[in-house]
Amino acid sequence: MRKLTTVITDFRKCVEHSRILAADARDWSTPAGGNLRPLIKLKRRDEIVELAFFRALNGWEAFLEESFVLYMLGHQPPRGRKLRRYGFPPTENAAHEWITDNRPYANWTHHDVIKRADRFFHSGRPFTRVLERQLNLFNETKTLRNALAHDSRSAQQKFEGLVRELLGAFPPNLTVGGFLMTTKPRSAPPVLFLHHYLDEIENAAMSIIPM
Repeated sequence: MRKLTTVITDFRKCVEHSRILAADARDWSTPAGGNLRPLIKLKRRDEIVELAFFRALNGWEAFLEESFVLYMLGHQPPRGRKLRRYGFPPTENAAHEWITDNRPYANWTHHDVIKRADRFFHSGRPFTRVLERQLNLFNETKTLRNALAHDSRSAQQKFEGLVRELLGAFPPNLTVGGFLMTTKPRSAPPVLFLHHYLDEIENAAMSIIPM
């Protein structure tokens, strides 16, 4: 069975790999000087950035599931005290069964996690407070993920609405990757939306498993 320290360490590595992949894509799409052409076009850069972001979000869901199960089994975080639990599953498999309620799998959206945490842990600790502090951010990442995962008009419209809310307008032909490589308005120091989201998700994970 994995430990909480391993779970948080692996997730932070996942986020760092996503940052590196996006940075490589940015470098490859930038002319090196003189008459040299960039190695890839902006369209390909955006596609790589989207892949990097999607991988980080998948890693976040895996982190939530693993940390939730370990806390249900009574594991103590590296820093802090054990959680007050409302249930005591006898095995790891039992913990997974309790989480899924006999469904094939459990959903790990922030709203699902909050409801589940309030059911199994006193005050939903440590999940509820951490996720509620960042509801807007996780709503935004959900919109971006859906725009990547679902080729539907509804997902695209929600993405366009999010961009208009954050940028004031929707630039023509903007992709999710292009948006992620846009500087967040009024950020000081300036930060790309991609790094903003990855930083905040990583901070949330470190609050769930404090080191």
